[in-house]
Amino acid sequence: MTDTSRGTQTLSDLQAERAVLAAALLDGEGLERVISRVSTIVRAADFYDPRHALLWDVVVALHGRGEPVDVLTVVAELRARDRLNTVGGAQFVGELTDEIPTLSHCESHARIVSDLAERRRALDALQAGTQRLLSGEPLAAVRGSLDKSLGAAQEPLTATRVGEDLDALFETMWARRNGEETALRTPWAPVDALLGGGLWPGMYTLVGGTGSGKTQWAVQVSVEAAKRGKSVLYLALELSREDLAARVLGAVSGVAWSRILRGTLEDAEVAVVTEAARGVAGLPFHTECGPPFGYSVETLAARAWALRPAVIVIDYLQLCAGRNGEEPRTVVGRVSYWARLLARDLGASVIVLSSTARANYGDLVNDPSRDAGDLVGLGKESGEIEYAADAVMVLARNADRPRSRVLVLSKNRHGPVGRAELDWNGHCFTAPGSAEEIEL
Repeated sequence: MTDTSRGTQTLSDLQAERAVLAAALLDGEGLERVISRVSTIVRAADFYDPRHALLWDVVVALHGRGEPVDVLTVVAELRARDRLNTVGGAQFVGELTDEIPTLSHCESHARIVSDLAERRRALDALQAGTQRLLSGEPLAAVRGSLDKSLGAAQEPLTATRVGEDLDALFETMWARRNGEETALRTPWAPVDALLGGGLWPGMYTLVGGTGSGKTQWAVQVSVEAAKRGKSVLYLALELSREDLAARVLGAVSGVAWSRILRGTLEDAEVAVVTEAARGVAGLPFHTECGPPFGYSVETLAARAWALRPAVIVIDYLQLCAGRNGEEPRTVVGRVSYWARLLARDLGASVIVLSSTARANYGDLVNDPSRDAGDLVGLGKESGEIEYAADAVMVLARNADRPRSRVLVLSKNRHGPVGRAELDWNGHCFTAPGSAEEIEL
């Protein structure tokens, strides 16, 4: 069957998703108890369309607060969250009620959505398992992971007491309090201070325009982690392997990576680069250079599970491959899901680089009078991944100092937002006042 309107090729049924949402919106008085009936069957993550997932999250939130649920209240909540444009405006929400479903069938529609979500998760797990087997990972390890993933997909939605999570929480608290578990340090003290000590496990989105230095920032962070003995997996979808190797060698040697790549070095620099190469060869820095739009996030997940790195970099988000017929928004939503999953299950710092549209370039100039949080949402097609991220960082230009950047921490789940100054010469980031400087 090839009817893409029913989503069979992508294991989704958008009509059923809209029917669930429409039923919730049409039961404004709650007489049919649609939301309470359906919320035991389906959750936001089960919706294939990220817009539908966001809408269901809003519906459940309103219902949980005891507020009425209809088109007007949902639109107001989306506007309060600054997410109305993410779903396509008030018109998109209003058009959902055109489905006019039979409210008594809402549970059947919800089961369709839930079943297809389980099938997608099972397919993702099986595809990742295949890649892990092909990469040489032991069969027992892959089988155990598949059993866990597929078993979890079949478990009913249940609630547990928060007390059951306290032992794990205290274990983490004491490990961090005693210094047994620390954040990953970056090469720049101002950035570490801004992030509360460095990069803690979680998902980080780094947004910047063309030439802002996104890749170099991520490479230097990755090199710093590797030099400290932490394993790194760097997915480059735009760079060649030689290009990425030159950037890593440049970060270690202090010689501009472009001059290494072009071969325009002085004799003394050749000696420095040669000596640095010996150290680079032993770094736990793993690279994966795939073709743009031809490398899936499931393949990345398989590599990550095999290596279990402390740092994962996706460079960059908009070049990840989608499935047949997927819209960019849907691809971004799935990358977001996998990035958060890897960060959670591997305890890794996952850094996702996101390009921005040229229309946003004017917002990428630091304005100290502007609230840092206003810079969330500048990534091109990346609204969902920015809102799902633990932290959003924006590389902005400094209007007063052309050879510098300002790293704006515009979202931070675990602390305050703010700014950190960095010097930038087109090849390397350094902290202001640092003696380190790469000659171009």
